[in-house]
Amino acid sequence: MRTERAASLRADLSLVAVTAIWGFTFPAIQFALRDAGPLSFITARFALASLALAAIFRRRVLRLTPSGLLYSLLLGLFLSAGTILQTLGLLSTTASRSAFITSFYVVLVPLIMLAVFRVRLRVWSLLAVPLAAAGLYLLTAPAGGRLNLGDLLTLGCALAFALHIIAAEAAAPRRDPVSLAFWQVLFTAAVSALALLLFEAPRFSLTPWTLTALLVTALLATALAFAIQMWAQRETSSAHVALIFTAEPVFAALFAALLQHERIGAKGLLGGALILVGIILSQVRARPRAARVGRPGGGRGSRPRGG
Repeated sequence: MRTERAASLRADLSLVAVTAIWGFTFPAIQFALRDAGPLSFITARFALASLALAAIFRRRVLRLTPSGLLYSLLLGLFLSAGTILQTLGLLSTTASRSAFITSFYVVLVPLIMLAVFRVRLRVWSLLAVPLAAAGLYLLTAPAGGRLNLGDLLTLGCALAFALHIIAAEAAAPRRDPVSLAFWQVLFTAAVSALALLLFEAPRFSLTPWTLTALLVTALLATALAFAIQMWAQRETSSAHVALIFTAEPVFAALFAALLQHERIGAKGLLGGALILVGIILSQVRARPRAARVGRPGGGRGSRPRGG
């Protein structure tokens, strides 16, 4: 029993560390975008992440069926859209607002399931939606800094990530999660490279922050986080994992305050708190598979997280 508890504690602490890394990526990417174009950074990030995943899981990345490849392309499409919108949003919104607005995708999932598939909402989801919506309003109301272009782009990112979750839940049960993760990350690198050629003059200066953000987002926030989560979810429950991951925007706000001296004000803090409560409520009594939904390798759609 003590051994099991110790293993569970190690898993929880490892997941907290991963969540802190994801939170750190928001201000880190903002710093990096001073010396790198958004599409240039995304292309480098996902190219390096795909190489790292291939190196770590070289025996599993090729376990792909034709249907698995189609799902990977669909997941990569949503991942590309979400990541590009989120990164562009960071050019004109704050790191903490970006993190809280991005987390809104958890609440959007049941709404999309209701609208598209007529899936009935649980009572907790019904409570979560207005709470999170009120939090979003407070976060972006005039007193909180007004809704800006970056916020709108990040809302688009949240929608794309919500669609990613739904597609991943359909893809995951009979397909290898490592293979799905690798191919969607590789596809995102390809889409970003194409967008870079079409819409942006390549710009990537190797400054301390661009290098830091690149290594953290590609290696720690994607490849290492993927490996840690796969191990940790053998030692702790999916509900526990989902609860730990709700701290991501909290860590983002903390790092933004420490590194950028960012302040979101009392109404912004209340808005962020309401969004977090909504997210936690949306996880209450979730089905085991749905509770895992959002993280690399078994969490919400095997999606690399962070800014």
